[in-house]
Amino acid sequence: ILPCWIKLNEKFKDKQIIKIDPGAAFGTGSHPSTYLCLEKMENILFSDKKVLDIGSGSGILSIAARLLGAKEVCAIDNDYLAINSTKNNFNLNFGNLNDLYTYLGTFNEVISKNKLKQFDFVLCNILAEVIKEMIPNIYKCLRNNGEVIFSGILNSQKDEIIKILIQNDLKLLDVSTRKDWACISAQKNSNP
Repeated sequence: ILPCWIKLNEKFKDKQIIKIDPGAAFGTGSHPSTYLCLEKMENILFSDKKVLDIGSGSGILSIAARLLGAKEVCAIDNDYLAINSTKNNFNLNFGNLNDLYTYLGTFNEVISKNKLKQFDFVLCNILAEVIKEMIPNIYKCLRNNGEVIFSGILNSQKDEIIKILIQNDLKLLDVSTRKDWACISAQKNSNP
């Protein structure tokens, strides 16, 4: 992850690079929750997948999904500056906004108003208190066997989030931690 004004050192030319203009929106890649999410994403095949990024901030997770092969990325944020930042950073990395769809508003409003569903992956790096309220609707917008990656969860909150996931027919796949933060991945059961 590089600020947009820094040139890549030749020794890293074989790495996937995300350029970010670190402005007003959250997501420079240095926070443990973002790091955990990106680390989890590196091991997933996104080729030809439809991805939803909830709380897109700078767009870092949307950009990573597209770099990893996602065919369509939908980004939601309730902050106008974040949506602008997502678009600007996406354009900085790809030179266009092809296959990026942005939505301004709260997750629950945007999902119901735009009837967004059948996502292969949902990425959600926001606060646990907000995540708890979203889980039932995240289940509804995932396709069968679709997966969700939650980050932004303190270790002290992860058991409560896992309990809510299970209550909503989402099967726990993995939990990883870094410093005081947890990243949880789960899958929509095809036969709840």
